[in-house]
Amino acid sequence: MESRIIGLKGSGKSTLLSALAEGRTDGTIATVRLADERIRRLSEIFKPKKTVYGEFTVMEAVWPDATARKGAMERYLDQIQGAQVFLHVIRAFESPMLADPADPARDLQELDEQFILSDLLAIERAFERARKSPLSDQAKKGLERARDALENDVPLREVEFPDTESQQLRSYAFLTGVPQLLLVNTASGADFQPEALGELVRNRSLVAFPFTEAMEVAQLSEEEQAEFAEAMGLPGPATAIVTQAAFGAMGMISFFTVGEDEVRAWPIKRGTTARQAAGAVHSDIERGFIRAEVVGYEEFMERGSLKACKDSGVLRIEGKEYVVRDGEIVHYRFNV
Repeated sequence: MESRIIGLKGSGKSTLLSALAEGRTDGTIATVRLADERIRRLSEIFKPKKTVYGEFTVMEAVWPDATARKGAMERYLDQIQGAQVFLHVIRAFESPMLADPADPARDLQELDEQFILSDLLAIERAFERARKSPLSDQAKKGLERARDALENDVPLREVEFPDTESQQLRSYAFLTGVPQLLLVNTASGADFQPEALGELVRNRSLVAFPFTEAMEVAQLSEEEQAEFAEAMGLPGPATAIVTQAAFGAMGMISFFTVGEDEVRAWPIKRGTTARQAAGAVHSDIERGFIRAEVVGYEEFMERGSLKACKDSGVLRIEGKEYVVRDGEIVHYRFNV
């Protein structure tokens, strides 16, 4: 999974990256662990040789200088292509380094408008190319549907396309089609009200906290982070605040495999079948799928062992079309 930290210059993108990476960054890129208390508790029970949390790559999109050929905004939009989710940073603090006073609504609207304009230009270029190389009927219908939405200021992540059109549009990598999580960087002790952004929030999740304090908490040990975050008035450590919200914005869930060798979280798209989810573990398991033994996390924790789950009848046998739910512990039977 790949995410981009986006936002206008001076909003605090680098500070957020440091807080998420807990100091372990490679320039503008970091691998961030998906905070999940359930994995920690399962690991305490099974005491495995290895515990593996879900992870995703976070890259900060650095604000570039303009060149003779392209302006700064155009170069910035080129840079953020390829993300599966945007962590959209919005400034809500005053800074002597910045001439303009903080105006979260203004900043959010500016980048939103630029995204819409970028996608409209991409559609226009697609129709221009079609004069030499005609589009398929489904691609044409999809592009027309997308253009109509964008001209009415509706981002493509809010548009439901038929599957045939959606497949045709994937290659265009439209910016407004990428899920977004809004992260408001506040002043220390400030109480940001989401109502300040009004309808601009649209269907996006929003989290507000002071990034500078979150970065300080991130320097502490894992055991200390939750305690100090609470003492500083934060909703939690940055990894816990942001990663779960970003995961939700992407429509992702996790299922778990457990045992003495390894306890592991496997991120999958919500709605994934048991057989498809097996492919996340190994392609051979998907290919040779026989059945899945499944129990919910809470049901397992109430009983404390897989044997107790089996004895009480809550460990279920599911087939290949079963849709895996968040937090389920799954054991696969397969033959290749």
